[in-house]
Amino acid sequence: MTVSYAGEVPNGSSFGCFWRILCKWRGSVYKLVWRELLAYLTLYYTINLLYRFALTEPQQRIFEKVRQYFGAQSESIPMSFVLGFYVSLIVKRWWEQYKLLPWPDTLALFISAGIPGADETGRLMRRNIVRYAILAYVITLQRVSLRVKRRFPTWQHVVDSGLMLESERKVFEKMDGKSPMSKYWMPLVWATNIINRARKEGLITSDHIVQTLLVELSDIRRRLGALIGYDTVCVPLVYTQVVTLALYTYFVAALMGRQLVPPAPGSTSQYHPDVYFPLFTALQFCFYVGWLKVAEVLINPFGEDDDDIELNWLIDRHIKAAYMIVDEMHEEHPELLKDQYWEEVVPKDLPYTVASEHYRRHEPPCSADHYKVKAEDAVYANVQAPRKSHDETYADYESVDTPLVERRKNWFQRQISRMGSVRSASTAYSSGGLFGRNRHNSVVYSSPEAGQPAPAPPHKMSLYERLVGRKSGRGQHRQNSRHGGQKSNGTAVPITLRNRPRIPTPDVTKEIIDRENRLAMGMQNMGVIMAHQGYQNEVPVLGALVLSPIQELDSGSVNNTLHAGQPGTTALAQAVLSPSGLAPMLTAGPVALSPMGVTQLSLVGSTPSTPRTERITGSAGSGATPPPPRATVTELPGSDRDSEHSAASTGTPPEFTRKSNSKRGEVYV
Repeated sequence: MTVSYAGEVPNGSSFGCFWRILCKWRGSVYKLVWRELLAYLTLYYTINLLYRFALTEPQQRIFEKVRQYFGAQSESIPMSFVLGFYVSLIVKRWWEQYKLLPWPDTLALFISAGIPGADETGRLMRRNIVRYAILAYVITLQRVSLRVKRRFPTWQHVVDSGLMLESERKVFEKMDGKSPMSKYWMPLVWATNIINRARKEGLITSDHIVQTLLVELSDIRRRLGALIGYDTVCVPLVYTQVVTLALYTYFVAALMGRQLVPPAPGSTSQYHPDVYFPLFTALQFCFYVGWLKVAEVLINPFGEDDDDIELNWLIDRHIKAAYMIVDEMHEEHPELLKDQYWEEVVPKDLPYTVASEHYRRHEPPCSADHYKVKAEDAVYANVQAPRKSHDETYADYESVDTPLVERRKNWFQRQISRMGSVRSASTAYSSGGLFGRNRHNSVVYSSPEAGQPAPAPPHKMSLYERLVGRKSGRGQHRQNSRHGGQKSNGTAVPITLRNRPRIPTPDVTKEIIDRENRLAMGMQNMGVIMAHQGYQNEVPVLGALVLSPIQELDSGSVNNTLHAGQPGTTALAQAVLSPSGLAPMLTAGPVALSPMGVTQLSLVGSTPSTPRTERITGSAGSGATPPPPRATVTELPGSDRDSEHSAASTGTPPEFTRKSNSKRGEVYV
């Protein structure tokens, strides 16, 4: 088994930490290279003795020239380069092969939990599944390890060990007659069939458990197949040959080039002492040959070297642990008792002994924990500073039913939206600006009436259309502010104050109400002026004013619900009906409205009227005062077909038509 020495070098800071392991013999470099070193020194001294006692003086001069040549040329072989890459490759393969060895513990745990019950059938299934996994393990190692092959040379030896039954041996022999290939996967097939049977019989209650067990079996098969692949596909032979030839050629040249000979008589060269033992040559031989021996030992980790893996011990351990998990400890656990820290919930600190007290440590700090950022460096570089405006006094709510809470909008989110940050239209929206968002795709904003479905989202505009629409919208807003409205197909369109509704915070409620009242009074005065200019009509009923459901993006008023008797209601009706001559009637007469939101207005079935100058003049001349007309605004349920018919008959644009499943209000004058 692999020589373990980690326990002997626990403290690397001590003096001579590795000295104590230099005296080990098993698995040491001395045990690996002593034979090669002895043979090398024998050849070295043989050549040295021939030089000293067998050669004449002229022959010795020739030998010295040959020695000088070999000594100069031997250094041209890159031994460190060749050996370094080769040994690193071998060590990597060795460690990967060890990691591929499957352990049945995980499979046994899954089987113990997936096939519950103490009956005999469940016990048989659990034990046979883990036994088949170990049997596949043994069959695989029979092919790749000499140690396992010597323990189980035939099928009968496997049967005698209890890992295989006699009936199973006959199946293997029958299958061997059909094909000589390795059949390490046959026990795994049997285990898979047992799992499927347990599922059909209800012992396994979930397909997910079946999948988990099959995945674990598949992983064992993959590992065993990879072990066979590593054994049959070795490091390329040419690589091993090149490294071996380079090493031994180098030291053959060193036999001549490293010979220590006395200087020739009359030589003017630098004096070299006559040393009889080549110390540094022997050390270099131990290092380089030991390096190659490492590769020779690790190239087959399942062999018989001291550092090879003890597979026979692993087989014994796996079969015992697997049976213990699925049978001995199945559905067994100690009594459930309160732990020592039950009342404390979380222990403050676990106890330390006197010998371990100096190991007590706190949580190690990370590299940036103590770094302090300067205040001037913590300012956002790509976001403008927030500018306080009147819009920031409004609260930004997700629903109109949300209670009013005094808070400010997040200016950072608005800056990010202006820089092009894409946010969901159903959860967050900007307060106008470049990326104005609608909320038609949100059920909360679809209609103020309960149960109204959300209308279809409008056409998504490109960035160029948004820029152009924003500029044109600002111009239209200024124009509407000067003229008080805009005509479209003979119907007055109400002024759009904002792109979306605002819910005022309590501290500005009074200011908003005063502003709305001033706006209503201005619109009322405008209607009176238009009435004095001759836009009157005596027709009792001219048409119906359809009040479509509210859409938040088309109204900016904080009070976008019409109620009877409010100045805003009368002013809105005057602004719509003034061009048709109905303003005096609505101004003079009472208006009865059901509470509902109004954002889209269309005059349905109205007959265009012209001012009658003769009647006004005659009435003025006679001194008669015309009776005050009355206007009644009622709310009637309507169908989609009526709305579509009204829109088609009056030529109302599609954007002013009523949405599906919505109510409408009709004003009859």
